[in-house]
Amino acid sequence: MIVSESVTVDAPVQAVYQAFADLDRWPQILPDVVAVNVIYFDGYHQEFTMTVDRPAGPETVKGVRYCRPPAELELFQSTTPPGLARMNGRWAFEETGGRTTVVASRDFALADGNPLGVTEAEFGNRLRGFLSTNLELFRKAVEADGPR
Repeated sequence: MIVSESVTVDAPVQAVYQAFADLDRWPQILPDVVAVNVIYFDGYHQEFTMTVDRPAGPETVKGVRYCRPPAELELFQSTTPPGLARMNGRWAFEETGGRTTVVASRDFALADGNPLGVTEAEFGNRLRGFLSTNLELFRKAVEADGPR
């Protein structure tokens, strides 16, 4: 299943893209991110682990992002959140008139046996909520930084 959410940020695409690309900044923007470790980054490939605080306890994911500044970040998670068989995603950035629209999408599949106890549609709605919240937090952070 694929879910998407979007936000428009009152900032140029370079500033918006940079906020999403800089994983070291994520703990300051997203309150549930407790740790990020960038394992490898060559300007295009970015391998990382990220630990987030969830109601059931900390979750650590591992992934690779393909960085295509300033248009796109593509994500592949080799270690997915609990209960998922697959999680991939994309952030697309498009500037119009000095404002940038960010579209975040995630392609996921629940693990066999449905350990989360929810339908794919229910999990998709929950994931949309996370995406929407995170996009809004990024919008606020980038707009607070002012013009670049």
